[in-house]
Amino acid sequence: MTERHPPQGTHVRNPDSWGLCGPFMAELPVSGALLSIVDSHGHRATVRATDPVAARWDELELELGDGPLHDAMVDSRPQLVPDVAASRITPLLGSPLARLGVRALFAFPLIMGSATVGVAGLYRTRPGALSAESLARAIALARSATIPAVREALRLAENEVETDDRETRPGLRREVHQATGMISAQLDVSTTEAFARLRAYAIATNRSITAVSLDVVARTIDFLDLD
Repeated sequence: MTERHPPQGTHVRNPDSWGLCGPFMAELPVSGALLSIVDSHGHRATVRATDPVAARWDELELELGDGPLHDAMVDSRPQLVPDVAASRITPLLGSPLARLGVRALFAFPLIMGSATVGVAGLYRTRPGALSAESLARAIALARSATIPAVREALRLAENEVETDDRETRPGLRREVHQATGMISAQLDVSTTEAFARLRAYAIATNRSITAVSLDVVARTIDFLDLD
């Protein structure tokens, strides 16, 4: 029997905000979705998230450099976690997600030619694997979303779109990139090293990488003073 959306316990507030994630939400038994694209600097950044939980999942993986989204990008293969509590996901990712009510995760690479250019992430508020039918449909939807997601990422970068809702706003996390550049200049290190230090500081202080980046950009945190 065909599975239908939505399951109970969904965090989605407004279907009009689904955007490019709409087909995933309409056709799959999931509670939330996100689309991320790798920018010209090699950083993965959110193009669309259906709700704050999906957005926070993406940000947590950005901070940790690990998780299903990361693995889907690196391995160019779907990553399926039908039960977060019983999985081998690091507690640094699994525990915060569990507190947010996430019980299952599914990540699908967005592929153009031979390159993986992004990832689609789906979560559920109850454990359980996707059926074979839903899995095949998710892969097909990820394929269809790839070019539109890349176009949206470019549009956002060009127009510098901002919204009032920082929890779900689309964009390329410019504050993270700007903070990385500032730390690189402060410490005279590569941007790779600067981003690693930014991420480590966020984890050590139990803050989001975006919040720390905003402080760096506002010059209330100077990594030269921390070094």
